[in-house]
Amino acid sequence: MISKLRLWLINHKNVVKMSRFSLLTLLLLLISWFFDHRFVELKSIIPDSLLLPLDVSLTFLSNISGVFLTISIFALTTIITVLNKYSSSVTPRMAQDFIDRADVLTLHGIFVGGFFYCVISLFMLQNVEGSQRVISGTLGIIYSIISMIGFVVFSQRVLHNLKMSNIIENVSGDCDKLIDEELELRNQARRFDINCVSSSQDILAEKTGYLFDIAFDDLLKIIQQIEGCKAELLISRHIGEYTPEGSVLASLNFFECPALNEEMSSELQKKLSACFVINIFKNEKEDYHHEMVKLSEIALMALSPGINDPNTAIICINKLSTLLGKLFSSGTQYIVVREKGESKIVYQNYSVDEELYLLFSQIMACTNGDPLVSEAILEGLYMIYMLSGEEARQPAGQFFEVAFSILMEDFKNDFHRKRLKSIRENMELQLGQVKEQSSEG
Repeated sequence: MISKLRLWLINHKNVVKMSRFSLLTLLLLLISWFFDHRFVELKSIIPDSLLLPLDVSLTFLSNISGVFLTISIFALTTIITVLNKYSSSVTPRMAQDFIDRADVLTLHGIFVGGFFYCVISLFMLQNVEGSQRVISGTLGIIYSIISMIGFVVFSQRVLHNLKMSNIIENVSGDCDKLIDEELELRNQARRFDINCVSSSQDILAEKTGYLFDIAFDDLLKIIQQIEGCKAELLISRHIGEYTPEGSVLASLNFFECPALNEEMSSELQKKLSACFVINIFKNEKEDYHHEMVKLSEIALMALSPGINDPNTAIICINKLSTLLGKLFSSGTQYIVVREKGESKIVYQNYSVDEELYLLFSQIMACTNGDPLVSEAILEGLYMIYMLSGEEARQPAGQFFEVAFSILMEDFKNDFHRKRLKSIRENMELQLGQVKEQSSEG
């Protein structure tokens, strides 16, 4: 029940973000009702400078309600305009990223809440005597000042996110931080000896959809309930990956464990499968791969015939190459997400081959024979090879050879082919130096 409620909140998070300011509106209305209607005598403890005459409050609230309504419509129109730009010129994935910024839908919710506060306050003040001084107008003034500050922040956010260089820098900066966290976890990860596995059980998906989330704590509790068992759950599916019903999500490897009968094994399968949340939408949570996919899609959009901006694609390729080189400096592609006693939960990330293919294959197919883009791809792959650790260099070098053969087919002129061959020669020279150093060692 809790997981279903959480999933509903995630699927409707945009509405929740806007409607949460209804609580602020209710709070202000409650305060104004408390002082202006229910306990009028308590207004004596409030300084007179914070109370406004009834006619002034009515005039102000009446005027500001129209302002709130106008600006809320303007804010929504601006948000839709930015989303259209992202969808047509950047990448549709960035649309939700813009909406998730704290000062985007927040501002729209502030003005909608302000409109309702003003209208309801006008309705409540109609029964107040004309000689009284009320606090409703004062609260409206404070709310208006806060709203204007939010509008200034919103304007800065929109102007900042309309510039392509800022968009790319924001994505690469976020990705760089996430990779630092990922590398720290990878370097700390230690698995049980895989050669000592006595038995294994596959965990299957209960329905079709995208792997949205994983309840790691619940998985660990279920595994620990198996008495006298040393086990490791290896999660092979990635969050955000499309998962057909009956496909393998993970493998539970037993190292020391009493034999489980068919009924116990089936019950264990159901409990573990229930911890994998399958949704109709992809999870937009921040992870390094999701951020790098954004850079790849920005490059693809820039290479499309409608936009034709190869220089932006080259910037994205350079950023991707630097980030991947940093990521591949680790010798492992997995992290231990939970560990207690003789139980471990291991999350298997994308391998070197998978990362390179998923991020570069579409870009290579869309170069349209642009020599500078092709050169940037090969130089980027060469950079990845140089920055990678020993375990990642072989697959990185193999992908470089594949990319070189694919990109060379786009050029018949020796002038362009010569430049691409020079990058490969540098690669081969580097390979020769590495072999000499290893043989001397």
